[in-house]
Amino acid sequence: KFFYDRVRNMLHVVLCMSPVGDKLASRSRKFPGLINCTTVDWFLMWPEEGLLDVSRKYISGFTMETTPEHKKNLMAHMSKVHSMVQKATGEYFQSYRRNVYVTPKSYLSFLKTYCTVYADQFGRIKQLANNINLGLEKMTEAAVDVEKMKVELSATEKILQEAAQKSAVLLKEITVGTAAAEKTKAEVKVVADAAGEKATVIGGEKAEVEKDLEAAKPALIEAESALNAIKPNDMKDLKALKNPPDVVKIIFDGLILLKREPMPKCQMMEVKGIMCYKDNYASGSKLMNDTNAFLVSLQQFPKENITDEDCELLSPYVDHPLFTVEFAAKASAVAVGLCKWVKAMKTYHEIAKVVIPKMDALRVKEAELAAANKKLAQAQAQLAAAQASLDEMQEKFDKAMADKQKLQDDADNTKRKMDAANALISGLSGEKVRWTQQSKEFDDQIDRLVGDCAIACAFMSYLGPFNKNFRDRLMQRDFMQDILERKMPVTKNLDVSAMLTDSATTGEWNLQGLPTDDLSIQNGILTTRASRFPIMVDPQGQGLAWIRNKEASNGVKETSFQDKAFRN
Repeated sequence: KFFYDRVRNMLHVVLCMSPVGDKLASRSRKFPGLINCTTVDWFLMWPEEGLLDVSRKYISGFTMETTPEHKKNLMAHMSKVHSMVQKATGEYFQSYRRNVYVTPKSYLSFLKTYCTVYADQFGRIKQLANNINLGLEKMTEAAVDVEKMKVELSATEKILQEAAQKSAVLLKEITVGTAAAEKTKAEVKVVADAAGEKATVIGGEKAEVEKDLEAAKPALIEAESALNAIKPNDMKDLKALKNPPDVVKIIFDGLILLKREPMPKCQMMEVKGIMCYKDNYASGSKLMNDTNAFLVSLQQFPKENITDEDCELLSPYVDHPLFTVEFAAKASAVAVGLCKWVKAMKTYHEIAKVVIPKMDALRVKEAELAAANKKLAQAQAQLAAAQASLDEMQEKFDKAMADKQKLQDDADNTKRKMDAANALISGLSGEKVRWTQQSKEFDDQIDRLVGDCAIACAFMSYLGPFNKNFRDRLMQRDFMQDILERKMPVTKNLDVSAMLTDSATTGEWNLQGLPTDDLSIQNGILTTRASRFPIMVDPQGQGLAWIRNKEASNGVKETSFQDKAFRN
């Protein structure tokens, strides 16, 4: 019993029922205890003071581009709208016998939708204003830049004229310098050709002379080697001989003749059955008094001074049968070297007397060649100097032309930019006027958003169940009139459809099957923009066809009360 009493005392049952429809009346008749055994609390319509308090909660802290007075009037207008729609539901029932119910949820949706739509519209208009103002700013900057470019182009053209004059002077100097350099080059070529021809001829002759001299070299080398092989002691041994072999005497006679020492008259005598000249060994042996000096005199003997007379006097001795290396070798090793040397001197002269005139002529021609080469070197130096000067002028000219081209490119680039800017400014001259006008209108449009959004959001939150006539009557007669009486900024003859959507969107809806009349467009806005899910009364099936086409890409699924899944 205690438990039942506690439950009975503490248990409270709250039943919340809507008076809309016949259900409450039917249940009350079937279950009278619902009326007799309960305390009935009737929640009637909110008073305007309560509606105003709720609007203050939502709107007072919401950031808006308007004055505090307009904001205060807006909150009062919102509470008034709720009351006006409640009043209009009665008129609508009297006219069309259709009930439209307005609940506090509608009012809260109205307030929330207002904040959302105002922020969207304000951001859109602000973005458009920023774009227009940026375009105007860019056009102003372009005009300023064009003026600057005109000044820069004028200065550049003056510099280009000066550069053209400098280039012309340099080109004239280069032309004169080039002509002089070509003339010098032609002269140098003549001198070089002559010098080359002489060098070719002299080279051939020199080769011939050297070839002839080469014939005497083996004998000279052999004689020098033989002399180098003779030692001073060998000479002393030879001098110690009182009566040396005849071949030694003949060899010393040849030495006396070459050194041009006194020689007795040539007399023939028979020696061992062989006719010989009377020797002068007594004088020849004196040559060996200083053996070292004697050898040095032979090694340094001026063979170029030998004459034809010397060789003529020497011929009988050299041609003697005993005057051979073989006989000399039998007498003494010293005799071999001296024999070879005497023969080599005679051989050298016989070759040299033919070669020397050629060498003299060769020396003359070499002197001429040296003079020609000197002249060629001078001419080449002049040519090099002229070419260096020409290269320097060419470098200056190239630099001047490069600078001029750079200036020309800069001028052309500046001119292209200026022409493009002028074309842009000229093409947008009409747009500038329109943009300037729009820029001024944007502030007024933002100011009118206070009233425009109020009408648009009231339309989305309340006017869905009404027909076209009542929608227009409420918006123009009630909502617009109240706003004008409160002196709030608003667009006269406001087109809600144009404000809440655009032509591209409505065109797409029409392609998807939505009719093109204003009522259908408004219903499309309510379906897509309202904060609550719509219930569509669609006896002709136009709305259903539009929804199917519109949401086909999103994988829409259809159901009904007959579907098992729906009932479960």
